[in-house]
Amino acid sequence: MIKRLTIFLGAAAIATTFMAASSSTARAQLGLPRSCVGCDMRGNDLHGRDLREVAWVGVDLNGVNLRNANLSGAKLAGVNFRDADLRGADLRDAKLAGCDLRGAKLDGAQLGGIKLAGANLSGGFLNGLPDFQARALLANCAGCNLRNVDLHGKNLQDIRVAGSNFSDSNLSGANLRGSSLMADNLSGVNLQNADLGGAALCGHETNWNDGKYTIGTRIFCTNLRGADLRGADLRGSLLCDPAGGSGSDAERNCVPLDAATLRDVAHANLTGAKGP
Repeated sequence: MIKRLTIFLGAAAIATTFMAASSSTARAQLGLPRSCVGCDMRGNDLHGRDLREVAWVGVDLNGVNLRNANLSGAKLAGVNFRDADLRGADLRDAKLAGCDLRGAKLDGAQLGGIKLAGANLSGGFLNGLPDFQARALLANCAGCNLRNVDLHGKNLQDIRVAGSNFSDSNLSGANLRGSSLMADNLSGVNLQNADLGGAALCGHETNWNDGKYTIGTRIFCTNLRGADLRGADLRGSLLCDPAGGSGSDAERNCVPLDAATLRDVAHANLTGAKGP
């Protein structure tokens, strides 16, 4: 009896130590917590699960099956969705900050109202998305990593991707009318025949500080250095007050953008471009 009790207590101690060392994994396996920090959910099958309004930070969902899962209204920070299967998943009104979505399968996912900040969307996985999904994904995407994406010919009208990095991407023939692209990095981007009419490409910053002194107002623009703008339509492109956020041009307090500003501040080569 004593021997059995000793063995039991020893096993319990080992189990306690293991659980303390991997509490996040244990919580994940016990029932998908509403709130979780650092949970490792790799290897779980979460397809069709109800994950509405979960608040997860640093959760690892690398390669996880989330097909048809309901993540509407979820608040997700630093979550790893790399190579995850999100086909048919409901991500409406979800907020994703600093999440890695590279290689995620998003076919048929519901993306209306999704908001991304600092998300990694780089690489080729966006290529196959239909226009309406690509547009929904980028409707509110601040500071996102969109390097080397291929979105040529897609209708991306009115997207809001201010401060995002599109360097070395292909946006040739894309419809970017009315989009907010202020302070984006479009260096080396193929923008041949793209429609940038009414797009906000520059902004003005009041009380600008150079690190030592408050100097006043300055104009800042999307970086177009090395971008191929042949055939691109820049007529009606705008310099807007960034404080206005999204909304109509009047609400954003915009003024027409001139070619000199694009050349001098955005470093654009306007050879072959239309307007402004």
